[in-house]
Amino acid sequence: MAETIPQAALSLHEVKGVVTKFMRMLFPLEFRVDSLTNSSVMLPFHYPLMAGEMIYLPERIDSLGDEKQTRDYFFAVAAHLASRHEFGTFDLTLSDIPGFDERGEKGAEAIDCFVASFEDPGLGGALMRLCESARVDAELRRRYRGLAPRVENLNAALVGRLNPLSLSTLLVRASLGLISNDEYATAGFAAQASMYFDPLRDAGANVLDSTRQASAIYSWIQDLIKRAREAGEDPLEGADRVTNDLISALKGSGSDSGDGEQMSDGDADGGEPDQNVNLQVSGKSPKGGKSRALSPEELKKLLEQGAQIDPSQSSGSADGEGMYLTQLTNKQAEELDQMREQLGEIGSMSGHGRLVMSRSKQDSYFAYDEWDYVLADYRRNWCRLREVEVSGDDGDFYNNTLQRYSEMLPVIRRQFQRIRPASFRLVRGLEDGDEIDLDRSIEMRVARLMGEVPDVRVYSARKKEARDVATLFLLDMSASTDEPIHREPRKFNDTDDPDDDWMKAWQRRPQQSQRPRRIIDVNKEALIIMAQALEEIGDSYAIMGFSGHGRDNVEFYTIKEFDQELSDEVRCRIGSIEPKRSTRMGAAIRHVREKFKDVTQRSKHMILLSDGFPQDFDYGHDRRSNAYGIQDTMVALKELELAGVLPFCITVDKTGHDYLRQMCQSSRYLVIEDIASLPMQLPKVYEQVIRW
Repeated sequence: MAETIPQAALSLHEVKGVVTKFMRMLFPLEFRVDSLTNSSVMLPFHYPLMAGEMIYLPERIDSLGDEKQTRDYFFAVAAHLASRHEFGTFDLTLSDIPGFDERGEKGAEAIDCFVASFEDPGLGGALMRLCESARVDAELRRRYRGLAPRVENLNAALVGRLNPLSLSTLLVRASLGLISNDEYATAGFAAQASMYFDPLRDAGANVLDSTRQASAIYSWIQDLIKRAREAGEDPLEGADRVTNDLISALKGSGSDSGDGEQMSDGDADGGEPDQNVNLQVSGKSPKGGKSRALSPEELKKLLEQGAQIDPSQSSGSADGEGMYLTQLTNKQAEELDQMREQLGEIGSMSGHGRLVMSRSKQDSYFAYDEWDYVLADYRRNWCRLREVEVSGDDGDFYNNTLQRYSEMLPVIRRQFQRIRPASFRLVRGLEDGDEIDLDRSIEMRVARLMGEVPDVRVYSARKKEARDVATLFLLDMSASTDEPIHREPRKFNDTDDPDDDWMKAWQRRPQQSQRPRRIIDVNKEALIIMAQALEEIGDSYAIMGFSGHGRDNVEFYTIKEFDQELSDEVRCRIGSIEPKRSTRMGAAIRHVREKFKDVTQRSKHMILLSDGFPQDFDYGHDRRSNAYGIQDTMVALKELELAGVLPFCITVDKTGHDYLRQMCQSSRYLVIEDIASLPMQLPKVYEQVIRW
C-alpha cells in the first residue's frame, strides 16, 4: 500500500512580505495584504466586489497540493483582486447602464445598486462577479504573460475541486474558458454559457460590458428555470440541452458519438456521480436526437454507483435498444435554484440590515440576521435594532476629565503630531510624471513588437502620503459597566456594631464619600482623550454605544457621527453615557457596517470597548451557556471584516482571553489588566493597530 504524502500547508504570514512587494511591482496603488480567518482556497470570483486597497487572503492553506501550487495561489489571487482596480471594475457609473438614467452612484456603490435591481439579487450578484472575473482574468493574463501559466494552472486545479455534476461548476468553467471542443460540439449548457462570456475576454472590454453580459445570462438562466419547471413528458429544447449537458458531465465529457461503447473507469473525467442523482428514463427519442441509448452494462454501473432509475414513463417500444435519458426528475429547476448558493460570495454572510419604517421614528428599526451555531445557519431577521439619540449632560464630566489628565494630554498631542505623514511614496503607471518607469517602458516596447496596443502609462512620481482613515469606537454600555473599578474596603467607626452588615454601617454614616469611579467612567475618559488626540491628527471618527434587552429591543446609541464635529453638544453626550442593560454584540457589530456605508475613507476600522463576553437573556438556546453569543459575535466580526472594516476588540475583563481568542485572531484583541490605565493605553493601541 502506497504511503500517503501529506499535502503542502502554507500560512499567509510566511509569504506576506513577498506578496506585498510583488503587488507593488505590478500595480501603482500600494495594496496591503491581510489575512481572512476561517477561510480556505476558493476561486477569485467568490471574493466580493469590494473597493479599497486591502487584499484579503486565507490565513492558512492546507489542502491545495504541492508547495509551488500553494504558493502560486497567494500570488495569483492577490494579483486578480488588485487587477479589479487596475482594469476598471470600480470605474462603473450607474447612469451609463440603460434604465438607470440620472442616477449618480459610482464605483462599488453603483455595482451594489445594479445587483439590487435584479429580482434575485443573489443570482445577479454571482453572475456579475463571474463576468468581471472572466474579464479581469483575461486582461491579467494578457498584460502579464509571465503570470498567465500560474493563473491558468491554478484555475484548472480549483475548478477540479468543484462538484463536476453541478450546473454552477459548468457555469464557472465557462467563465474561465475551460470548456473543451467536445463540449462545444454538444451545444449544451456549458457551451451556451461560454458564448456569453467570450466577449468579455476581448481586449478593450470594460465593466459596462460585464453588466450587459450579466443581465443577458440572468435572463437566459431565468428562462431555463421556467422551461425546466414547465417541462413534462415533452421537455422544451432549452431544458433538454441542460439535461444532455448534465448527462455528459455524469458519464464524462465528449461521449456523444452515438455508439454503444462502454466507458471504462479511466475514461470518465467527471468524477463519481452524486449519490442523490435521480434519473428518469424513457424509451422516447428526445428532441434534437442528441441523447443515446444506455447499454445494460452502463445502466448496471449507474445503479451500482447510487443512481435511482425511474422507468415509469417508458413506452416499451425500445426493446433491445436500451433507454434514453431525457430528463432529470425535477433536477433542472432544483439545480438552477441552488445556483445562487453555490456561486455565493466568500463566506456568503449576511451583515446587511433591513430598515423597517414605521409611522413614528421611534418605532422604526433595523432587522438583522443572527448566526445560530447549533443550526449552522442564520436566523433570518431575528433581531430588531433601534437607534437611540443620547441626551447630553451639563458638560462637567468632559471638562473634569480634561482637567484630570491635563498633564498627559500635551504628551499625547505631541505623540500624534509625530505620526502625521510627512513622507513620499513612489506611484507607478502614470501618464505623466517626474521620471520614466523602466519596467513599464519595457512592457510597452514588447507589446508594440507583438502587435498589441501598448499601455502608455510609463511614468512614475513621488507623491506625498496622506492619511485616509475612519474609525468607529463602539462602546459596551451594559449594566456590568456600572461596577466600580476598585471596591472600597468597609469603613467602621467606634460606634458601629461589627455584627451589622456593611450597608447598614454605610447608611448610618452622616457623610457619604463621592461615588467611586466605574468601568463606564474610565471608558468615557478614554474616549474623551482619544477625541482630543484625533482632532489633532485629523482622522475621521465616530463614537457609538450599544445595549438592550432581548432580540426585539437591541439599542444602538449614536453619540458622534462621522460627519459631526466635536461640538459642545457631542461633549455633553459623551459625559451623559450611562450603563443600560444587556450585551447583544452581534447585532450591534452588524449595524456598524450600516454606519460605514457612506464613509469614503480607504482605511476603515472599528474599535470595540467592552468589559465582558456577549450575553442577553434570550441570546441562545441555553441561558447558562455563552457559546451562542460568542459564535454569533465571531461571525459578525468576520462579516465586518469582509465589508472592508478591520475590527479590534479591547476588554477590561481579566478573563477576556478565554472568549476573545474564539471570536477573533490574537492580533485583533487586547486584554487590559489594569482598568484605570485604559485612558493612557487607548491612544497607544490606536497608533499601533490603525493602518492607513
